[in-house]
Amino acid sequence: MASNDTDGGKPHELAAFLASKPNDSSVDFVVNSIKELLLTQKVMPGDRLPSETELCKLLSVSRGSVREAMKILSALGIVDIRRGDGTYISTGGGKVVFDPLLFSLIVSRPRFAELKELRVILEKNVARLAARNADDEDIARLRSCVERTEALRSSEQRDYDALLALDLEFHETLGRAAKNGPLETIYGFVMQYFRPYIAQSLKKQKTFSRESAEAHRDILDAIARRDHTSAETAVEDSNEIWESLVLKG
Repeated sequence: MASNDTDGGKPHELAAFLASKPNDSSVDFVVNSIKELLLTQKVMPGDRLPSETELCKLLSVSRGSVREAMKILSALGIVDIRRGDGTYISTGGGKVVFDPLLFSLIVSRPRFAELKELRVILEKNVARLAARNADDEDIARLRSCVERTEALRSSEQRDYDALLALDLEFHETLGRAAKNGPLETIYGFVMQYFRPYIAQSLKKQKTFSRESAEAHRDILDAIARRDHTSAETAVEDSNEIWESLVLKG
């Protein structure tokens, strides 16, 4: 998005990414929408955001909600409000309080291949530790997530938002099962970065992928057997399936 556009960038190009209805408060919806644009690289550090008027139209929220959201984003170091000029995505020079690790990933603009390598490295170690450290409650939660995902995939209704939520819930539960706080935190940040990619892969499918569903089942089964080698292999297989869906035309 060009940062010198006199009307705050190219809001018509962002409409498809800002068209969903808010489920949270209007202020939270605006904050999360700007974050989503960053994650999908529709706006980049240094870009100027659409004007207040355009954001109100694109997000179907009030001026008050947009202004309050921008105050929050500014306080957190995500945007830079320049009086008489506009609101810009921070270039990282200020203090970033909001998801600093995630924001640093966005600013670094990593290649997809690098991101995949990072995810596989982290997820294999998470799965290995989960196979060793997961307690019965962790395994029960993973199993519940897998079973609810399989039930949703078998239904006639194609609820991609619910499927995305379950996918992320599985990875969040997997991170907790590793019983390593720092690793869980880093893994959580990385999976948050991948959220838009996962969503895109789901929406590219005309039908829910059976292979994708079985991948989580394989990880669960390996952890339940305390088989860390199989758990790591299942993670590799899962990421190969996921990558093929992301890159699917």
